Amino acid sequence: MPGFVQWDSRDLEDKFSIKIRKGPEFASDLPITLNNLENLELSNTIPANRLLEISGENKFAEIVKEQLNLAINNLGTHTYYLNERKSNIIIGRNLPPPIIAEIVNCTEKSNENILKKTKHYINSGADIIDIGCVSNKPNPERIKEIIKLIRSKHDVLISIDSMTPEEINAAVEENIDLILSLDLGNYKELLNIPKNIPIVILPTNVKKAYIPKDHETRVENLFRLTKELFNNGFKKLIADPLLETPINPGICNSLETYFSYKKVVSEDKYKNYELPLFFGISNVVELIDCDSVGINGLLASIAIELDMGILFTVEHSTKLMGGVRELKECVKLNYIAKYKKTPPINQGISVFRAKGKTNQKTPLINHTNAVLVDKLLTDYIPDDSGYFRIYTNHYSKEIYILFYSTDDQLLYTFIGDNAEALSKKIIQSNLTNNIYHLNYLGRELKKAEICLILDKPYIQEE
Repeated sequence: MPGFVQWDSRDLEDKFSIKIRKGPEFASDLPITLNNLENLELSNTIPANRLLEISGENKFAEIVKEQLNLAINNLGTHTYYLNERKSNIIIGRNLPPPIIAEIVNCTEKSNENILKKTKHYINSGADIIDIGCVSNKPNPERIKEIIKLIRSKHDVLISIDSMTPEEINAAVEENIDLILSLDLGNYKELLNIPKNIPIVILPTNVKKAYIPKDHETRVENLFRLTKELFNNGFKKLIADPLLETPINPGICNSLETYFSYKKVVSEDKYKNYELPLFFGISNVVELIDCDSVGINGLLASIAIELDMGILFTVEHSTKLMGGVRELKECVKLNYIAKYKKTPPINQGISVFRAKGKTNQKTPLINHTNAVLVDKLLTDYIPDDSGYFRIYTNHYSKEIYILFYSTDDQLLYTFIGDNAEALSKKIIQSNLTNNIYHLNYLGRELKKAEICLILDKPYIQEE
């Protein structure tokens, strides 16, 4: 029966002695439901399309549990706990990569903004919160304050993104959980830090402005630095071959470095130097004017194919709002597909935002008697009752509606997240009886609600 039916069907099952279960909420989802019946136990209370989502999440959890048990019995330089005292997160072979979410220019932000961003990242699925430092403006004391601040409110792993020894040492004093990054230019100044802190290593010498272009040199430098740090007692390293921006300097060359690293590390000579790989996807998704969800999906598929150890992303610009959540879901989708040995499709998890893969059948339309509306009436008649201003807050997922008098005095404020509920409340409040104004209000509120769902900026009347 239709998934939108509100009641439990068990009484009907008992009465007629046959199974009566809920289908999907929308007829357009019937084909995918029917195609998955062998692997889906339909419910008396939950619509079938929701069960498909739950089944995808359950399958992901089942695979992760199985792979974690294998990983625990195969720990080494390639697979290890990030911080066993604080967290059960393991990175390495055949595991879903945890996500680091960076608070960009963190040392220059207020405590309020840092906590707001941290909470948003955690709620979005981030596993590690990264303190992004400001290049050439070291602020060791502020780093200590930020680490204490975040830990006072949240039980989460924290990393620091800095190449400056004094900032890294300050973070170490506060028992930082992960360090980004050491390279050929700064590692000698940091050989005395605790050897059990995970450290990302780079094939560069930033101090000398040296970033090798060819993938062979990058791989050689990573192995050179790995040997040096292993010889000095470091146990938990993560190799970052550097994912670069499309077109210029070019994503293909940097991807070749990842492929090359994977190939070289399989040789007997280098097997003992195998490290988890760092995949800085923000270098791509931040610097391309395309919707982030598709870019995140493609990069997640590459990450899972290449068995990346850890992913790094940001939500610095407006266009990336919701990017952490998108990436988390994309990782799940591709991870399930990897272990089912299929393309990442029809896995019970979908990350569509603006598009989808089902459609409603269009009835045969009689154009002869239809009313053709091909012109927009642009005449504007002011409403003597007042006017509405509408705003959205993507962090709290709220719509704000402010109703002003014609002389600009704020009369009412409404807060909610559902366009229909807000519209009905405003109608009940008798603020205006102007049907054109109410039509406009409903249209704008639905736009605002959709923008919240899509993590898209909402601007009234745009």
